[in-house]
Amino acid sequence: MVNHEEFKAKIKTTLSQQYTMNFLGRNFDQIVRLLTDIKAERIYQWIRDILEKKIQPIAIKSDKQYKEWVVSELLTFRYQFNLNNTEYRILLVKVKNSIYLEFHLGDHKYYDKVRKDLDLKKNNY
Repeated sequence: MVNHEEFKAKIKTTLSQQYTMNFLGRNFDQIVRLLTDIKAERIYQWIRDILEKKIQPIAIKSDKQYKEWVVSELLTFRYQFNLNNTEYRILLVKVKNSIYLEFHLGDHKYYDKVRKDLDLKKNNY
């Protein structure tokens, strides 16, 4: 079982403490508590791979507004995993040339909502 506060702290440390981070998602803490150490380590490695530019962001060409930004100003990365026969997804959203990050974690229903907000739903991600 993974402690949700330690999970968030490790992600913040990995990504750099220069960023303003929001951890979002329905039942975020409960989902993290279900993670095994191995699954958590895979997520940390995914983040390191993003930082090392081994993973490219999802390309979005949209003028749709997302909070304070136009969607095309965002870099979005997706990670999918399974816990107890339930599919979960992580979306890491970064504003280009900014220190603002969002780390979304949720089930498919939550993921679909965020995907729609980010205008990703039409792109089959």
